[in-house]
Amino acid sequence: MSEAELRAEIDHHERARAHMAEMHRATADTYDRHEAEFNEGGSGGKGFGDVGPDKELAYLMAKYTTDRMKDLTDRELALFFGRIWFDDSGEDYHIGRRHIRDDRSTPLVLDWRAPVAEHFYRASVHDRRGVAKRRRFGFQGPRLTGFEDEDLRLGEAVASDILTAEIERPRTGPMRDIVATIQPEQDELIRRAAATTMCVQGAPGTGKTAVGLHRAAWLLYNYAEHLRKAGVLVIGPNEGFLAYIANVLPTLGESAVWQVTVQQMTKADTATGTDSPEAAMVKHDARMALVCERAVWGHVGRAEDAGLTADEGLLITDGGWRWRLGVNYLNGAIDTAREHNRTYEAGRKAVEDAIVQGARRQAEIRAGHSPDHRWAAKLKRTDAVKGFLDAVWPKLSGKAVLRKLYLDAAFRAEATRGLLSDEEAALLAPKGRGLKTTAADLLIADEITAHLRLPDPSDSYGHIVIDEAQDLSPMQCRAIARRSGQGSLTVLGDLAQGTTPWAAARWEDQMTHLGKSDVEFTELTTGFRVPGVIIELANRVLPHLGVDVAPARSLRGDGSLETTAVDDLAAGVAEAVEKALSDEGLVGVIAADARVESLRAALPESHRVELVPASLAKGLEYDHVVVAEPAEIVAAPADRFGDGATVEGVGLRHLYVALTRAVSRLSIVHAEPLPPQLKA
Repeated sequence: MSEAELRAEIDHHERARAHMAEMHRATADTYDRHEAEFNEGGSGGKGFGDVGPDKELAYLMAKYTTDRMKDLTDRELALFFGRIWFDDSGEDYHIGRRHIRDDRSTPLVLDWRAPVAEHFYRASVHDRRGVAKRRRFGFQGPRLTGFEDEDLRLGEAVASDILTAEIERPRTGPMRDIVATIQPEQDELIRRAAATTMCVQGAPGTGKTAVGLHRAAWLLYNYAEHLRKAGVLVIGPNEGFLAYIANVLPTLGESAVWQVTVQQMTKADTATGTDSPEAAMVKHDARMALVCERAVWGHVGRAEDAGLTADEGLLITDGGWRWRLGVNYLNGAIDTAREHNRTYEAGRKAVEDAIVQGARRQAEIRAGHSPDHRWAAKLKRTDAVKGFLDAVWPKLSGKAVLRKLYLDAAFRAEATRGLLSDEEAALLAPKGRGLKTTAADLLIADEITAHLRLPDPSDSYGHIVIDEAQDLSPMQCRAIARRSGQGSLTVLGDLAQGTTPWAAARWEDQMTHLGKSDVEFTELTTGFRVPGVIIELANRVLPHLGVDVAPARSLRGDGSLETTAVDDLAAGVAEAVEKALSDEGLVGVIAADARVESLRAALPESHRVELVPASLAKGLEYDHVVVAEPAEIVAAPADRFGDGATVEGVGLRHLYVALTRAVSRLSIVHAEPLPPQLKA
């Protein structure tokens, strides 16, 4: 690395920053102009012959420029992190987080999502993809400090110190993007076509969450016209996890992505009641979908239920005319509507239309012409038609069906017959006085509503990224599937980290519940985040978790592991934390949920120290993790999902999660004997 080359790269970086600022100013001017046009369009102050500006266009342009200004905001990050030179053309490109051009529209930095940037991530000495040389840059904040070159033409793979340093850089806050360190196998997943639904089983530290978020950003860049209308949704396991990943997409130039928990998506976070563990298990079970279907469609009757007989049929009085429809015709209309309509309300309308069509045919024969739509509307309002429909296909609401299912024992028995045992069906009946809605009840209400009517198009998304998907129940999966519609999914998770009572044991089953059959399955086992010495310890627990996943392996030979037996747990944890604070980065203290409060007073007050219940540690990462009393974590199944349900063995999975949150150093502090699963 010559000083002249480094100076040239620093100058290029400063030039790019200046032009990005100019792009921001130009966008701001555009915003001001269109905002003025929008305001003028609403003022009504037009002169003769002045048609005025297009108010709608002005509004849309002002909105577009607002998003564009956010994208061009200088976040004090490096504007580029790589550079590639091509063989034949001799062209070279700087690769960064967003596209930056000069005043002649010459690209100074290419967006990492552009097709050309793929070569930066994928080229190797074995498949150069036309790349002659690759350069990686080192930065401290926004300041360029150095670079290293890799000449792919030499045919010899060279380890990158800059890449290694970036991967191992201490964590000082929420999750950051990995755009500078994306590995070839990760890039291949990120750049799959928009129509592709994929399921990624990822061991701890393999970057599956980062893959999902970068895929969302890549899709929005390359399929902007479709996905900015259809929307992209990210679903995480809890609000703490969403806060942790919140900054990733904005730094990648994307802010138009909704990030929610599955509880927020279904309004389950508003529940006022709590189920017993047994009731929660039944309500989250896949069989409840069939119970809901029966509860809705079970209201459909036969013509005889309206008091009709084969001799009389349905008599409709229309002014001086009388139309009569037979029982066989009406039952045939009911059967056809039931067979060919996906929703209950559409089926009712189909029967109503069949009644009108039957009367219209008679009118055409008698009068010699076909009545118009006003006649049809009038006929639908007659007491005979309304009374018949209310008898054989009554109007329903989701709330009414749910209440009937829970409170009407005979109706519940019919809806659950052959699906639930008598004991399981009884768990649906509310205990005590009143009917307080639980989180699981809202899932069931969502399922019932889906049978009543088609979802609002605004509730559907073009692509959904689901993280920690192994923890979703079948009923939660179905709720997500309804919001996916014809869109695609990126499903991320680790079966070994499943900690809910209904955690999936097989990805194939989970994808079925999510409504997808054409799925690409991928397993990531190579870790970049967790050092090998820590992964080896966690892998001892893996065989005891009851899932068929490959053990992780780490590319990192650094890191440290220390196990300390103490008499006073709080004092021992405090000492381990003080020692950890002598190094850079965040320190996470993970303990059994019931132990957390008793440890809080012993810990130093520092923004670098976070105390986390074991049940909420999933998805988080720290430079140094102190795991307090592993035996307590194993023995303490906790419910953090608002349903009151627990599952045997969940504590051991919480321990597996806790052990794999460290990206540099792990300390285990214990007063009780260590769980036998940790022994070699």
